[in-house]
Amino acid sequence: MSIRNRLFIMLLVMIILPYFLSVIFIYENSKSAIEERDLAKSREELRESGKNLEHYIEGMVQLPYSLFNMPEVQRVLENGLLTESTNHMQAFENRVETYAATRPDIRQLRFYFEKDQQSLTVYKANVSAPKPAPDYMENPTFRSLYSAQNAYTLGVPHVLKNEDNVAIVPASEDTMVLPMNHKITDVLSGDFLGFLSTDVELSSLAPLLDAITKEAGTQVLLVNDSGRIMYSEEKKLLGKRLQEEQLKSVEKNLVLKEELGEPLTGWRLIKITSKDVLFRDARDAAWTSVLLGFGVVALGIVLVIVVSRVFTKPIIQLSEKVRSIEGGQMHVELRTDRQDEIGHLAAHMQDMLNRVDSHIEREYKLELEVRESQLRMLKSQVNPHFLFNAIQSIGAVALRSGDRDVYKLLVSLSKMMRYALQADQLVPVREELAYINSYVMLQRERFGSGMHVAVEVEEKIQDCRIPSMLLQPLVENYFKHSFEHAQQAGRFVLKGSESNGEMVFQARSYGVPVNIERLQLLRKQEAGGTGLRNIAERLRLHYDGEAAFHLDNLNGEGFEVTIHIPHRD
Repeated sequence: MSIRNRLFIMLLVMIILPYFLSVIFIYENSKSAIEERDLAKSREELRESGKNLEHYIEGMVQLPYSLFNMPEVQRVLENGLLTESTNHMQAFENRVETYAATRPDIRQLRFYFEKDQQSLTVYKANVSAPKPAPDYMENPTFRSLYSAQNAYTLGVPHVLKNEDNVAIVPASEDTMVLPMNHKITDVLSGDFLGFLSTDVELSSLAPLLDAITKEAGTQVLLVNDSGRIMYSEEKKLLGKRLQEEQLKSVEKNLVLKEELGEPLTGWRLIKITSKDVLFRDARDAAWTSVLLGFGVVALGIVLVIVVSRVFTKPIIQLSEKVRSIEGGQMHVELRTDRQDEIGHLAAHMQDMLNRVDSHIEREYKLELEVRESQLRMLKSQVNPHFLFNAIQSIGAVALRSGDRDVYKLLVSLSKMMRYALQADQLVPVREELAYINSYVMLQRERFGSGMHVAVEVEEKIQDCRIPSMLLQPLVENYFKHSFEHAQQAGRFVLKGSESNGEMVFQARSYGVPVNIERLQLLRKQEAGGTGLRNIAERLRLHYDGEAAFHLDNLNGEGFEVTIHIPHRD
């Protein structure tokens, strides 16, 4: 594909994709902002509406007790309807009518008197004639309430019923009511006196929920502790069990729940908001932006065609010249007579091409010389320390032993010197261990048999190659910094093994402790001698970051050096 076609596609993408991505981004951000705002607002409104419901129901639950405590009412509840005089009954009815008239949300009251098995209905502050009710205790609600510890229950909403078939309740009555049933007992004796059933108009709850029902696309449900719907604007849902699957449809609806307290413990106030309605404004704005985007795209296509045809021709010509360099030909004429940016680019590319050719060889050779010089310098720092200690050891032995011991030491020294001449070479681990054993033998002659040095290297890695003189400084450091300064007998252990394709060498010096402050300085290479620094530097030069070098203080018991070297054939 030519650069002209690529530029054409690129410019199209730069116009279309960013624009529509921005539309999608703005739309999604608007949705998130709207959802967060609606969530915060709805949660607050749910809390307020829940408190209003709790206060309202609490008031309705407590209201009948003021009626029961009236002397006129209490007398009739204790003695029954049939035994009271006309005056007492008239006073009773006046109190009941006044009670019902003061609360317009009370649609109907029904008294059931245990004394004479009678019932009395009050409809819109009108009192009916008494009706016999010998089997009212057969009602499951009353039977359950009679044996319960609670003094009241809240029933399931239903259409108002004319339970006692009294004339004051019209046949056309179809008001939805919320029944509240109270058990009436004597305050002093605790004797059961009967029941009061209060039918509260369900619509009286609507003003309490107005804050959360006025929004379009919103459904509010009041669900009791048994999972039945106690309030809904859809009458067909009242009294039915809530389908939890409806609340799980998070793709279509935004669902919020508020747990209610006394006297509605276990009840939930649920607000279901349609996301389709909630995000309608944001969606309309997005579609408007999309339509505008198509107009922008049409204009952009015209611009792309002009740009791709007028400005890409010299770039294509320059590209064809650059392709000739792919075969390794560095002498290509890229300069043109153009005086614009493309002409300057071609001239700079020509200069760069000429410089690259000359720099490649020079930089490559310089790097090799620098590395060789670094290796020679590092190795030269190690040998003087070794020779000094070796000569000192031989001198000490010469002062206290015969020629045969001196001869053995000289043999070991010669082997070590021959090995040391292999500077900067890769040698088998076996040869490095032989060098260490010779060095330890010299030190054993110097310090006597009280030293404890152990070398435990697995046989399978002894033929692997490592840089010469890599492990010897670890042993030397033990004698220099630990053995000579230890107040009690110390020991040195060098272990070697293979793990996960690596050679792992672990040198532990037990004796002189290393505190955490000095350990940090050693890790930063701000303390210590040349030995540890040389090891770290040689690992870096030979393995270019593939090897690892770690220091530890063995929890104050000594010093540990761990080296990880890649296993190479």
